[in-house]
Amino acid sequence: MWRDESVTWQVAHRPLGGIWELLGQVDAVHGLYYLLMHAVFLVGDGGAAGAGGGPGAGGLWALRLPSVAATALAAAGVAAVGHRLAGERAALWSGAAYAVLPPVQMYAQEGRSYALVAAAVVWATYLMLRERWIAYAAAMLVACWLHEFAVLALLAHGVGARRCRGSWSGSPCRWPCCRPAC
Repeated sequence: MWRDESVTWQVAHRPLGGIWELLGQVDAVHGLYYLLMHAVFLVGDGGAAGAGGGPGAGGLWALRLPSVAATALAAAGVAAVGHRLAGERAALWSGAAYAVLPPVQMYAQEGRSYALVAAAVVWATYLMLRERWIAYAAAMLVACWLHEFAVLALLAHGVGARRCRGSWSGSPCRWPCCRPAC
């Protein structure tokens, strides 16, 4: 376990009042993630500590499993976006390529919010392409609550939406007008 993961473990094992107090002083950017991990640890490891006060074997699984699951969801989302933009073959290749990228693999095994943010942004992109605006707004809100840098995806989505005005209705949007949205 590395330093940031240990911070996640320590903060998420605090009582809810302690987490809330911490977020009022520092690290508010990870607030939603800490609350989520607090719930995961209540279920996943029963709050038990391993040797030296760190996580036991179950705690390490509980720490990293949400990132692994989110990476799988993100890969499925990339495939869904690929299918929407360019068909079945692109869906298969894009989802598989995403899943094996070294940075994706790195974040898949870290007990931090980055894989969850990626999954939320990818699915928001898909929802934008499907013109499901309320669901899109909800997905982007979750992404931005998980990490403030997700707001940058709004800029990319805005460029893509402007360039593709009207081309999403009725038929899948194809590559030329949607490259900025990807």
